[in-house]
Amino acid sequence: MTNCETIRESIGGWLDGELSPGESDSVRAHVANCAACGEVRRQLEKLHLALKDQLSAEAAGIEFLPFWRDVQQRINQKQAWHEELLDWCRDFFTAPRIAWSVPAVIALVLAAFSLDVYLPGWRFGGARNNFAAVESIDAHGRSVALLRENESKTTVIWLYQDQEGENEAAEDATKSGPAF
Repeated sequence: MTNCETIRESIGGWLDGELSPGESDSVRAHVANCAACGEVRRQLEKLHLALKDQLSAEAAGIEFLPFWRDVQQRINQKQAWHEELLDWCRDFFTAPRIAWSVPAVIALVLAAFSLDVYLPGWRFGGARNNFAAVESIDAHGRSVALLRENESKTTVIWLYQDQEGENEAAEDATKSGPAF
């Protein structure tokens, strides 16, 4: 990039007072010595004056007093409690603020389910059945007993033979007669 191109890009900032004092002095010195950059400066100043005159003429027809009075009134106006609550909820439940609550809710649910370890009398979702059922089955002189315990999900199976060596149920059936 040549020096003139750099200066031409900086002329608008220089005219608006946006450049540092050192940059401003550099642009001023170059524009004073370079005819092409001086012409760019004159065109920008002419455009700036035309815009300023047009905006000033349009702004003169606008009454700002009612506008500023309405702004002041809205600033001083007290909101109803439900509007303030609604504004607070809108601010609180924005995406960045609610993002932390998802892991917090998960942690609370897991804690609620694990309370029965620390508080055995309290059960989430009601009390569980804490009993064991024993079932026995007799088949051809051999007996089977099942023990089922729901809380620990345990099943125990016993295989045993009658001490008398006979099946008591079979004796009862023969005494009562044949079953047809």
